[in-house]
Amino acid sequence: MKKTVLSLFVSSTLFLTGCLETTQEITLNEDGSGTISNTNDMSALIGMAKQMGGADMEGANQVVDSTISMNAGADSIPNLTAEEKEMVKKGTLRINMDMKNEKFLTKLSFPFTSPAEVAVYNKLSGKIMSETLKEQMGEGMPMGGEMPEPSSFDDYYNINFSNGLLTKTLDKEKFARAADDEYLKSMKETAAMGLSMKANYVINLPRPAKMVEGKGIRLSEDKKTITISSDLDDFFDDPSKLEYRIEY
Repeated sequence: MKKTVLSLFVSSTLFLTGCLETTQEITLNEDGSGTISNTNDMSALIGMAKQMGGADMEGANQVVDSTISMNAGADSIPNLTAEEKEMVKKGTLRINMDMKNEKFLTKLSFPFTSPAEVAVYNKLSGKIMSETLKEQMGEGMPMGGEMPEPSSFDDYYNINFSNGLLTKTLDKEKFARAADDEYLKSMKETAAMGLSMKANYVINLPRPAKMVEGKGIRLSEDKKTITISSDLDDFFDDPSKLEYRIEY
């Protein structure tokens, strides 16, 4: 994979954890197949870079709108099993960036053949993020600070999808250690400086839901679309807002 493509892929997966605004959308078909995509709006980062003196940086007027297949680059991502590489190869990454107009969005998408693969892709994305960041950052961040091991909200939940039943439950044992998560702590520090972080989850069902349980759930009028919105404070203050049980 070319350096530029890999760097953009790293950026996409990095901000999947909740920096600025992200939307994860899962669409399920009647046969259990479907797609999972993560759209990340990182436009605020461009404005921040300009405020920090980057207005005259190289590429300040760059415009990119392209879709990249992960097929060619999967083999260059280290520490993936042969099966994981095959899964990554199915994905695409769309990059929509307009530096002058402070627009930066990415969309990482994967198809799946059964609902059980949704949880696999969640974990796989985290693994890819961790390994590619290690490769790109080398020994650490500038000024001697090291990049914390990347993590996400979903690392602290058990996600089980099957045809007709979707559940997401808090892993209480893991969550008891969440306060020690250096990456999430760094995200909280970023939020304290004015960069709010919001995560949206959208699930499109192939037929109306029969039963829906969950504090943070919004159900569409036709009962086929589930929406949950959360932020970093919600995760730490009341993680049950991200739990759900959906029968359809």
